[in-house]
Amino acid sequence: MKELKVGIVGAGGGVGTSRGMSFARVVRELGENARVTAICDVVKEYADRRAIELGAQAFYNYEAMLDSGIDIVVIATPLPLHADQAVAALERDIHVLSEVTACHDLDSAARLAAAAKRSRAVYMLAENYRYFDEVELVRRLAAAGRFGELYYAEGEYLHDCRDLFRNPDGSLTWRGRGWRGTYCTHSLGPLLYILEDRVVRVTAMDTGRPSRLDPEIPFPETTVFLGETAKGALVRIRVDYQSPRPHNMAYYSLQGTAGAYESARGLGDAAKIWLADEHEPSHVSNGAQWHPLWDYAPRYIPERLSVGDEARRGGHGTSEYWLLKDFFAAVRGEKEPPIDVHRALDYTVPGICAVISAERGGQPVEVPTWR
Repeated sequence: MKELKVGIVGAGGGVGTSRGMSFARVVRELGENARVTAICDVVKEYADRRAIELGAQAFYNYEAMLDSGIDIVVIATPLPLHADQAVAALERDIHVLSEVTACHDLDSAARLAAAAKRSRAVYMLAENYRYFDEVELVRRLAAAGRFGELYYAEGEYLHDCRDLFRNPDGSLTWRGRGWRGTYCTHSLGPLLYILEDRVVRVTAMDTGRPSRLDPEIPFPETTVFLGETAKGALVRIRVDYQSPRPHNMAYYSLQGTAGAYESARGLGDAAKIWLADEHEPSHVSNGAQWHPLWDYAPRYIPERLSVGDEARRGGHGTSEYWLLKDFFAAVRGEKEPPIDVHRALDYTVPGICAVISAERGGQPVEVPTWR
């Protein structure tokens, strides 16, 4: 099997962390016969610095890197560039692992779907929250029928990111300028994975524009949307990356006909579960009690508990490790990419439609699909 040559676009070095380098570290640990051979950034200093760290060739033009003989590109650039850069790679039959979100508006979603359909290459969205051990544990409990029929879910991403909104000279970064969408994939993606479902209609409201916290920020502090799924479940999503508060970037909750789950809220809280087939009955008084979710880990996710420290190099527990193992298996043709272009758009497009709904005063908006 030939060595896979990996290129990374988005070297990092400005405001915020370098997601491209997080993936580079995990690629080095995986032993998947893959090596980072190229790194690209429009800032020459950043590209040169990372190239030395990785023993790779530096590029300052994306198309030049794509034409250098790489097999895979990891897209870790500002969000509004993701879709077009993925399209350029797919048109060359170069495999794509794209950071979230998949696209920034409905037009770019359509272009991405069309390019993936034409290409012989694999496209996968790098939604790492979908790969958290806790999400996988809940998914397997759900697949085993322990919750009964799931009909309600909640997800929240609450993360004060204002430090990432301005450059040292005070100008707005790409995050500060915003885009026409809501950064919902970390909240919505894991829920749709657990539910095995997609959102078909959204209605949303937000706290208004401009921001109360910084009048130069052109998007609201908080957006909340309700999504109706194809199977008839209801999903509530709250996204807020401005409000001053303790972070809670991965809150999830599920309700089924035979069980419920809530992740930790903070202040010593822990993930918890109640299952009708095992625990005390649910009554109006002296009824159901919460039980520790992680008591079920040895039975349902034993392989997740056995990995070593090398699986934790990406910065989000073992999530990047499992994500990249799936991606490389898909590139080798051993399986379909778990978050292919259609699931990527399932995770992304409801957030775009939520902004449209909020601008229309909460009017329901149908979520398109390109299947």
